[in-house]
Formats: sequence, structure tokens, C-alpha cells
Amino acid sequence: MIRTTILAAVMAALTLPNAVNAAEPVKIGVALSQTGNLADSAAPYFKGLDLWREQANARGGLSGRTIEFVVYDDRSDPATAARLYERLITSDKVDFVISSLGSATAATGSAVAEKHKMLMINGGGAAEAIQQRGFKYVFQTAARISSYADGVLPMIQKYGVKSIALVSRDYAAARDISKAIKQTIDGKDVKVVIDEYFPAGTADFSSQIAKGQQLKPDLWIGLLYPSEAIETVRQFHSMNYMPKLFVANGVSQDDFITAAGKDAEYAVGMSLYEPSLPSEGNKEFVKTYRDKFSSDPGYYAAFGFVAGTVLEAAVKKAGSTDTEKVREVLTSLKLGTVMGKHEVDPNTYMQIGVRGLLVQVQNGKREVIWPEDYKTTEPKLPIPAWDKR
Repeated sequence: MIRTTILAAVMAALTLPNAVNAAEPVKIGVALSQTGNLADSAAPYFKGLDLWREQANARGGLSGRTIEFVVYDDRSDPATAARLYERLITSDKVDFVISSLGSATAATGSAVAEKHKMLMINGGGAAEAIQQRGFKYVFQTAARISSYADGVLPMIQKYGVKSIALVSRDYAAARDISKAIKQTIDGKDVKVVIDEYFPAGTADFSSQIAKGQQLKPDLWIGLLYPSEAIETVRQFHSMNYMPKLFVANGVSQDDFITAAGKDAEYAVGMSLYEPSLPSEGNKEFVKTYRDKFSSDPGYYAAFGFVAGTVLEAAVKKAGSTDTEKVREVLTSLKLGTVMGKHEVDPNTYMQIGVRGLLVQVQNGKREVIWPEDYKTTEPKLPIPAWDKR
């Protein structure tokens, strides 16, 4: 059954200024995957968003009005998400909407928001196609999917890479990232010597590794879930193979280090956010998140927190919760956030400020090694052979 949750924070509201209590609350609608295949990812997304709500209400809300969420379960289904955003806008009469987590559901929900000229903060849809439809009321705060590849060219240049292996799980985001990588190296003296996609459920990568042993790519890029990144490095070890550079997005998850153990050392991950990031407000965000949820925030939590942060900044600058006034501010708003710089393309409102990160596992911890202004340590590259560690 679809559930509705209205988070009013009644006790907290009692402590707010009288102006906040006297005004009608600002209602923000969210279709959230409480069930289905995206539920585990959507949970921290909403934790980050709700933490922002608590803090914003403590600051006086939006234009002196308490913030409430109206939340429905989209069941991780794009068609359901579209119906729910229709309901949020036409029946619940929300003031703003924030996208669900996941590009497919964010795409359908944003189309509904645009139809009704309802301002949507696209906090959870990373696909660039969402922002390439000429919409005027949908603003992306989520890091665009191609930002995963931001650090690839600097790595290629720094370490003299001439050949690359691309080995990826076959899913839409991986194809988008792979496309971005190929565009990055287009015209450069770099060849893709292995370019393979494997189906979900694959656990044996020996055939790809055997090709790596034969073709000797300088850089192995894996667009992988954490479980696949874990199996890849385990099988690298068992087959006594290690490229000079190994980069995978799955490396950026805590599960990778925990499960891969010492085999995880030196692996490089593509990341969008790290608790150690020296970005604006991040120390306080990590502390308050840890205090509330007894764990460090990951990038899904940061996505949610930043969505609220940007909306709050836009309302403050507009001096109003009026849709058109806030929309106008968002077209050119530049802001420091826990994920880095927020800025959107002036034509598509795609996120262009947040950069992808490269992290490396060193002594059992992820350390930021790129970009230079965010790095927490020096990289240890090229990766040593197994018998040289």
C-alpha cells in the first residue's frame, strides 16, 4: 500500500519563532522508493534530506514558514512515480517537489513537474538526459552521471596511459560513464584495448583478466557494483595480475574495503562524495549525521542534504517561496555545498559545478587523491605487483 508520511516535527516547531508557527507550513513533496530495488539507496537519500529539514526549521524554516514533507512510496517504479507527483501537485497542493532517487523515477516525475510548472529540485536523478529536454522548472543538484569520469583524463596524463580496458556491468549508468570516458580520450593517443559489458549476476571475471594479461592495458576501468569490484580484485590476486592502474566506482563503497580486505589496497575509486571531503559545511554535516544515524553519510545522503540546501538558499535569496521568483534565482545560483560547488548550466539547468572525485584505498581507508584542491593524501601509484607489497 502506498503510504503517506507528513513530517511536521511538532515538538521542534514549538521552539521556533512565533512567525514560523503562525504561517502555513511550506509543503515539499517527494516520491521515495520505500520498497522495491531502490529502497536501500533511497533510505540514506531521505535521511540526508530530513536532516536538512530539521536544521532549516531550526533556522526559521523557509521565509518564516515551517517545512513539512509529504512523502509517498513510488515502489521504485517510474510509472508509479509519475502518478504520485501528479497527486502531490494537484491533490496535496505542495509548494515544491524534490525528485526521487534514481534516474528512471526522477525522469518521469520531473516531466510531471514541468507540465504543471512546479519547481522541482532534481536531487536524485544523475542522468544527463533528464536535463536535456528543455525543461524550465527542473534544476539538478545531483552530480551528473558523467562526473564520475572527471578524474580519468588527469590520471591518463599524469601516468602516461596509452591503453585502457573498460570492463563493465551492463546497466544504463555504466554505458553513460563509458561514453563519457571515450569522449574524454577522443583525439588522444590512447586506445581502448578491451571494451566489454557483462550481465548482472556475473561473478567470474577470469576471461577478462586473461585478456588483460595478454593485452597489458595500462589502466583498467571497471564500472561495477561493489560485489563485482570485490570479486575483480580477488581474482586479480588469484591470477597474479594487476594493471598499473585500477579504477572502479564500486571501490568507493564501504563494502569493498570490508570484504576485499588487503586485496583492496591501492585500488582507486570513482566517487561523488566522501565524509573526509574538505568542502563547505561538510565537517558539521558528517558530525550531525553521525550523531543522528550512528554512521557516516555516503553520497546518497549528501545528495539529499544538498537538494534541501540549494532550495533553502534560493528561497532566501528570492525573499519568497513564490515559484517564479525562486526559479529565477536558481537559474544562476552558485553555492558552496558539502559536495562542492553548486552551479547549473544556464540553458539546461544541468549540474556542472560538482566534480567527481578519485579516491584510493590506503591502509584500509579511502583517501581523496583528486582533484588537487580536495585531496587528503598523495596517491600511491602505479599499483605495485602482488609480490612487491
